[in-house]
Amino acid sequence: MSDRLPPADEAARALRDVEQQRSRSRASTRESRWVSVVFGLVIFAQLAAPDFFGDGVRPWASWAVVVLLLAYQTMLRTRRGSALLGRPTRVRREEISPRFTAAARITILLVLVAGFALALFLDGPPFPYMGTALGVVLGGTLIFFGGTLQQSLNSLATRGPRDMPGAVHGSH
Repeated sequence: MSDRLPPADEAARALRDVEQQRSRSRASTRESRWVSVVFGLVIFAQLAAPDFFGDGVRPWASWAVVVLLLAYQTMLRTRRGSALLGRPTRVRREEISPRFTAAARITILLVLVAGFALALFLDGPPFPYMGTALGVVLGGTLIFFGGTLQQSLNSLATRGPRDMPGAVHGSH
């Protein structure tokens, strides 16, 4: 008997191997837990600081967030920084669905427009310590559900077999 598989079985096995590698690659694009915790705490601190220290602290908190985001972005662009963040791989640009990109951009734009509209019509916060409450909700969501949210967004963003028939997916 021959040790060779029939071509159909060999092709099915190869496709199964490719799909397993793809799912391992997608799983490795998640960041370390500490990144979600740090950003959750920073979001809480930025939103809660004016409630406790007055409005004079807003510019300093904003600059601290900008510096943190620049450091994060710089780390993502280097191998060592990505490894430190727990992201040894990243999804290729070709893997991101154009439909997801368009929907994400529209959602971000709508949130920004709604935020500006609320800022124009509201004369101060609707209740005391609203920034603290919002910081607890947003920061807590990121701390406790950040990994799950990131995994869900990665699954939505990467192109599936419907978007690119016959294509081999991966990351680098």
